[in-house]
Amino acid sequence: MFYGFERPNGTVGVRNRVGIISLMDNSNGLARKIHENVRGTDLVTDLFGRKMIGRNHEMRLRAIHGMAMNPNIVGVVLVSLHKPSTDAFAGPIAKAGKDVECVAYQEYGSTLRAIEAGIVAAAKMVRKCTDTQRTEQPLSKLIFGAECGGSDFSSGLSGNPALGHAADLLMDAGGSVVLSETAEIMGAEHLLAERAVNQGVAADIIQAIADMEEMSRMGGVDDIRKTNPSADNINGGLTTLAEKALGAVKKAGTKPLQGVVDYCEQIDPEPPGFYFMSTPAPACESMTGFAAGGCQIIGFNTGLGQPSSHPFSPTIKISGNPLTASRGFDDLDVDVSDIMRGEMSIEEGGVKIYEELLAVANGRHTYAELYDTGVSTIGVAGASF
Repeated sequence: MFYGFERPNGTVGVRNRVGIISLMDNSNGLARKIHENVRGTDLVTDLFGRKMIGRNHEMRLRAIHGMAMNPNIVGVVLVSLHKPSTDAFAGPIAKAGKDVECVAYQEYGSTLRAIEAGIVAAAKMVRKCTDTQRTEQPLSKLIFGAECGGSDFSSGLSGNPALGHAADLLMDAGGSVVLSETAEIMGAEHLLAERAVNQGVAADIIQAIADMEEMSRMGGVDDIRKTNPSADNINGGLTTLAEKALGAVKKAGTKPLQGVVDYCEQIDPEPPGFYFMSTPAPACESMTGFAAGGCQIIGFNTGLGQPSSHPFSPTIKISGNPLTASRGFDDLDVDVSDIMRGEMSIEEGGVKIYEELLAVANGRHTYAELYDTGVSTIGVAGASF
């Protein structure tokens, strides 16, 4: 069990924060100033937000709504250029039982007045949410995202397998784990299909690969498999996509694959267990999918080092590379590099990560939270995949 914040819809947060969400690129500055002036808030900005159509538009709507509905977020302040854009999101969020306030710049006609309105709204919301207390909750309420980035020779040998063992421990206790990054499991998708609970789920994981390949072709990339491994992966000792993929799938453990969900789709883990979300490969876009899907915590293994984290979902940084661990003492929450030295087993590393997961669920801050360096980026169809 853990101690979390129960929400009216039955989900449970490991944090009790107010989200400041910018709905357009031109309102990012306003949202940032609101966040900087109110403790207890987390910021999500937008790369685009205007004139998007088709799948890109649908993905953005689902991502923003999903992040607002993350169990760690008790309420949101929506910041945008005009009222129609805030109203489009505010209604569904409020209907779902979340507190929501809107700041539309054109309603004020002044940068300072818009920022002031947002600060007042956010402060009132934070003050209200401090009355909520943690209560005892079953681990079946936890959804854990398994991420990696800056992968190198050590990733598939130490950090990812240890993270996978931690994932198994959580699932054994009744929780759920989500794997992502479709383009980076190519070459190992058959292993996930073999773990599927039925033929339909097996077909879904194969179809996710095919869909990603087709999307990349529509975006002008003839063969997405040639984009991996990346330059830093190669410098870190990885030679082929298959090698990278075989290491990547290890971080999600060994349990049966219960289902496959689309990017930023709400994850309803029934039954609890192992799920796959089809996401872009870059970490920021992938973790946005996790947060929008309802993951309260993310475990992020890195071989070479990677500063990414999500502002709404505490991100536990892990490494099994001895050099990275020695250099990143102020970045890494869990050091399992003794696995590479032969002084720690993968299982022992997994227990270490699992214990950190439970501590973070109960309130321990990650380094990324302390530095406030979380970044959310929404994937764009045909790009960054």
